[in-house]
Amino acid sequence: MPEGPSLDMVGSSSDGQPSLHRCDNPWKPNGQHPQSEVYRRMLGILNRVTQQSLGIFLEQARELPLADPTHLPHILSLLLEKSQDEPMFAPTYASLCRDLAASIGIQRDLASACKDHFMETYQQLLHYNNIFEGPISPQMIYEEILARKRFTGHLKFMSELHKAGVVPDDQVAAMAETLLDHGDDRSFEGLCRLLSFCGLSLSRSHEELVDRCSSYLDVGLAGGNLKPRLRFLARDILDLCSNGWRPQEGHRILPPHGRNVRG
Repeated sequence: MPEGPSLDMVGSSSDGQPSLHRCDNPWKPNGQHPQSEVYRRMLGILNRVTQQSLGIFLEQARELPLADPTHLPHILSLLLEKSQDEPMFAPTYASLCRDLAASIGIQRDLASACKDHFMETYQQLLHYNNIFEGPISPQMIYEEILARKRFTGHLKFMSELHKAGVVPDDQVAAMAETLLDHGDDRSFEGLCRLLSFCGLSLSRSHEELVDRCSSYLDVGLAGGNLKPRLRFLARDILDLCSNGWRPQEGHRILPPHGRNVRG
């Protein structure tokens, strides 16, 4: 039987087993690296927190040096990424952010990070307007759908932060203005999603803006060029607006029974 290939080991131990060589400058976690101990502990809190256990995990979060400039950018990025990927937990994350902002004084930093993240995810979404003008692959379609879901998740989180008093009215209104200024389908859908999340509060603080948004949706419907999905979405928003931003009884979606369990 022929012998298998032989391996030349760089070094070996006394028992004949190959020895591992350490590099001169191995990686070590530190405050500047996103995977620092503070980052990992905060990620663990976000993975387990629920509305029922909010008080317990809030105390644990307060023990971390989150306001330290070394850790704060990474923590804010973690909050925004986590919330947009898990929009079903947006109310819980917003409550946690509200209490943290009040106790450790990061409300201004959080609002600024939200503003930057909105523009970043929005620009990523608009990028597909140009990409889809050429040949389209299944992978591109999947990535575009994922980008739309993540953007919608961020809009949901922003609306919850707005309800919690962390993000001011003008910042949400600026988001609506940005979406209103673009005539593409993705911005149209984003505007509908934003209005579905916080149309009532915007109508109280920026009535004229909401009226312009409603007129914009009306024009889109009248044009007859909208995709069916966007047409139904716009119709739902206009019906919601005409009903005082309250879901009609026949269209109310009830949450499932049972506790909210984190896996």
